[in-house]
Amino acid sequence: MAAGDVTIEFDSGRGGGIHRQQRLIAGVLTLDGGNPSPIALASYFREVKGAVVSWRTSSAQGVDPTTVTCVVSGTTVNVYAWKVTSSGNPTLIASTDNANRVSFIAWGIP
Repeated sequence: MAAGDVTIEFDSGRGGGIHRQQRLIAGVLTLDGGNPSPIALASYFREVKGAVVSWRTSSAQGVDPTTVTCVVSGTTVNVYAWKVTSSGNPTLIASTDNANRVSFIAWGIP
């Protein structure tokens, strides 16, 4: 996968989701280095209600990036990658990583 690529791996379909009239989507994002790396889901949802992200790797993360978070904005899940300022300063700052992969689950109104 190239930087910024999104692959949908699961789709509960319209109206058959986790709650009445909701849909569940799961997939993989390759970070694009832009922080945030967007997951555009307008073709699946009218409104994203929530999302969860986690690393998609079998190895421990190093100092860049160290963690990921996400924020929903309309039909887009914005994924933020964070790194430590330096090995001696644990303050988190934006990462520009464009190679790590992130798994995501998003749900909302189709």
